Amino acid sequence: MTICIAVRVAEGLVLAADSAVVLQGQAKTPDGTIVETIIQNFSFANKVTHFKDYPVGVLNWGIGSIKARSIQSLIMEFEYTYPQKGKSRAYTVRKIAEDLVTFIRKRYDEAYPATLPMRPGLGFLVGGYSDKGFFADEFVYQFPKSTEWRTVRPDLPDGSPSFGVNWYGMTDALQRLVLGYDRNAMAELVKRGADLAMVQKWIKDNVAQLPLVFDGMPLQDAIDFAEYAVQVVIGRFRFGLGPPLCGGDVDIAVVTPDAFRWAKRKQWGIHHE
Repeated sequence: MTICIAVRVAEGLVLAADSAVVLQGQAKTPDGTIVETIIQNFSFANKVTHFKDYPVGVLNWGIGSIKARSIQSLIMEFEYTYPQKGKSRAYTVRKIAEDLVTFIRKRYDEAYPATLPMRPGLGFLVGGYSDKGFFADEFVYQFPKSTEWRTVRPDLPDGSPSFGVNWYGMTDALQRLVLGYDRNAMAELVKRGADLAMVQKWIKDNVAQLPLVFDGMPLQDAIDFAEYAVQVVIGRFRFGLGPPLCGGDVDIAVVTPDAFRWAKRKQWGIHHE
């Protein structure tokens, strides 16, 4: 499980995520029954990836592996034979995203064929700068329900860029904090007699939304906001009921038209409990 954050401002794109990963699989109970369960929790997963030498990054959430392969490992294999930036002059973020999903889909479908009654969720955001592009592009794809990449924050009606934050994965804490509600709570209101049309209009009108300001936000503030948002979700799972589905170190990358840089990144080493 995961929390991934993407903050788009005029100066660049910030990508952030936690490091916890939950592996699910089959286990045998004492009476011999086979059940689906959590078989392991790891604390050092990589969910923010620099793609090759391009000013492009990848976020991933949902399942932490396909068969024996971590998602990070699959992304690394995909980029291994991909042409370097200097040999791919007219590259676009969308083309990179489409090539990535083609690579992943083959492995996902082999592990989780369409005949299964339920297939696990796996999401990707590919964001960064196309050749000669000044503002970041972002695209989202989620297995198994997506049929094509969805553009995140398309330009406004007047043609100007749209700035702001998007989040993926375990998002209920941020929905409550920023939007002022979550859908489960709204559904419970309707169940208890609240007028459905009124609730829907209340949501549509953004009555309880925090008035966050991303227009004109400096890049460092976008970095700080991304880390804050990830920590909100980590805290929700640290102190809330249930297993710590989000946690560990926070990785933060900054993508600008000319480069991908790490603002914060966990390091390999010997960890002592």
